Amino acid sequence: FYHQENSSAIYIGGEGKLYYYDFATDENYTEDFPVKNEGQCMMPGSSEDNKNYLTLVEKYGDGMLVCGTGACAPTCWNLTQRKESTAWDGRGIAPFTPDSNTLVVVDGHDIYSTIKKSQQNGKIPRFRRVRGGGELYTSDTVMQNPQFVKATTLRHEEPHQDKIYYFFREDNPDKSPEAPRNISRVAQLCKEDKGGTSSLSASKWTTFLKATLICVDPVTKGNFNWLQDVVFVPASNWRHSKVYGLFTNTWGSSAVCVYSFGDIDTVFRTSKLKGYNGPNPEIKPGQCVSSGQHTPSETFKIADSHPEVEERVEPLSPTKSPLFHNKHRYQKIGVHEVTAGDGRRYNVLYLATDKGSIHKIVELPDGVQNIMELQVFPKKDPIQSMILDHKKAKLYVGSTKKVVEIPMDMC
Repeated sequence: FYHQENSSAIYIGGEGKLYYYDFATDENYTEDFPVKNEGQCMMPGSSEDNKNYLTLVEKYGDGMLVCGTGACAPTCWNLTQRKESTAWDGRGIAPFTPDSNTLVVVDGHDIYSTIKKSQQNGKIPRFRRVRGGGELYTSDTVMQNPQFVKATTLRHEEPHQDKIYYFFREDNPDKSPEAPRNISRVAQLCKEDKGGTSSLSASKWTTFLKATLICVDPVTKGNFNWLQDVVFVPASNWRHSKVYGLFTNTWGSSAVCVYSFGDIDTVFRTSKLKGYNGPNPEIKPGQCVSSGQHTPSETFKIADSHPEVEERVEPLSPTKSPLFHNKHRYQKIGVHEVTAGDGRRYNVLYLATDKGSIHKIVELPDGVQNIMELQVFPKKDPIQSMILDHKKAKLYVGSTKKVVEIPMDMC
C-alpha cells in the first residue's frame, strides 16, 4: 500500500480495486480498475490469474501511478485527483501474475524494476531501468537465483556519481557442506549509466558490482545470512546514511546489523574483484563516468565476468557485530528517531514478527532495551506491510485482511 508522509490517509491496491481511507476524517472511496483484456495468460494456471491484482501504488509526477497484473496483460494508469488516464502498457512495471519476488523503485520520473517484460522471458531475474534515461538490464550471469529485498537511490556531491543500491539474497556459489546455502548481498549501479559501447552491451548496466553483507555474532560465530528486510536512515551527509538490515538464520533466530553507506561505497571503490588478477584499466569496474559518457568496453568486460568484490561489508560498531539478536523470527523492520527527556536522540526499532505482533526496541549507546510487544492482529495474522510516518509519529500496519493506524507513543 501507499502512504504519503505527514498525511493521515492510505491507498491500498486490491483485486481490481484501489481503496482509499483517511484515518483522521473517515473519508473513504474505492476506484475500480477492471480487467480489459482477459485471457492473455500463456501458462496454464488457476483462474486467479485472470484478474487484475493491483501490485503498485506510488507517487509519480503530479499524481499517482497505479499498476496491476491485468489478467496477464500488465497495465498502468496515471491517477490525478481521482481521474484515471488511459491505460498504458505496464510490462516490466507490473508482473503478469501476482509474484512476491519483485521490486519496483520510483525515483522522480525514473522507474527501476526486477519484473520480467515477457511471459517467455525464462527464469533469470534482472534489475532493469524501465523508465527514464534509456532502458538497461543486468547481465544474466551476475546474480544466481536472486530474491530481491529492497532498493534505494543515493545522491552524491556530483550528480554523475549518484548511485542505486539494491539488497538481495542469492544462492551461495560456495557449495561446500559447511557453507550457508544463501548469501546476502548489496549491489551498486551508477544512476547515469548509459550502457555499453558494443551491440551486445548497449542495453546492459555497465557499472554493476556486488558485495557480501556480513552479520555474524562474534561470540557464538552464529551466521545470520538470510536478509529479510532493510530500512534506510538518511543523514545530511550521504556517507553517514545508514542501512538497518534484518537477518534470520536456519534456526529461526533474528539479528539486526547496521551498515553505513560510506563503508559500502569504500568497499566498492577500493576492493579487488574476486577472482580477477589482471591489471586494472584506467576506468575501474563500477566507477561512474562523467555525464553523457559510456563505460569503456574493456572495463565492462572485466566487471561482467568478475562482478563480486573481494572485501565484505561489515556492520558498524567497534566489534563489527549485530546490534542485537534474539530467538524471535522477525519479518519487517522500521526505525524512528525520538528525542528523550534527557534531550538526547535515540533510534527506536519496530520489528514485525511472523505472529502478527510488533516488538519495540530502543537502541542505546551500550546495546538495546526491549520496551514492549504489541499484538496488532488478534488472530496472529502475519504482517504484510509496515510503514512509519516520522512526522506524525504513526505506524501503518497491514495484513491481508485489514490495515490499522497506531500512534507510536502508544506502543
